[in-house]
Amino acid sequence: MGRLKSSRLRGALALLALLMLGWIVWPLLRPRLWPADGPRWIVVLDGFHRLDAALARQQQSGEPILLITCPATGQPSAVQRQLASAPLLVLREGFDTATQAVALASWLRNRRAEGIPSPRQIVLVSDAHHFPRATLAAQIAVGGSGTEVLPLSVHPGMDAASSRQWPLWRDAARLQLWRITGSTGALLHAPIRQRKIKACFQMP
Repeated sequence: MGRLKSSRLRGALALLALLMLGWIVWPLLRPRLWPADGPRWIVVLDGFHRLDAALARQQQSGEPILLITCPATGQPSAVQRQLASAPLLVLREGFDTATQAVALASWLRNRRAEGIPSPRQIVLVSDAHHFPRATLAAQIAVGGSGTEVLPLSVHPGMDAASSRQWPLWRDAARLQLWRITGSTGALLHAPIRQRKIKACFQMP
């Protein structure tokens, strides 16, 4: 009798572990199993040079651009707006990679609420040293709706060696936390959070 209970317990724990693993990797699997059917978008994470690269691609592809940027950067410039050959939308939310990924997910969710399908693919434009961290964060944020995130790296506007290199798991863990709680955990590092918010949203 004891062996039977022990076997059932192990089976239940194994099933629970399998379900948890499935939930964790779902944003990676869903785009391959049941992809969304909306048109492709270009998504730019801040940076004038990144937006320039996205606009150059747009000239060839006609894909709409979503720029996720801090108000303090002043993007896009008047010249960049004039260069847009297709829609160029601006989302002034998020103060770091994780919160920008959440802003992207919220934007897509609001569009779905209006009956607009999620894009099948998103071309994420950022610097080479920002990938694969930014790609993974964005994929966890939007993959549950069937959207695949494709990275498009550009030459950095600053020396990549001078920028802080965060580990790959950091933002991935924050996005998984967001899926559970609705928060990326930025409040756990209040001084850093306040410094980033000030730099992002207070105009010089």
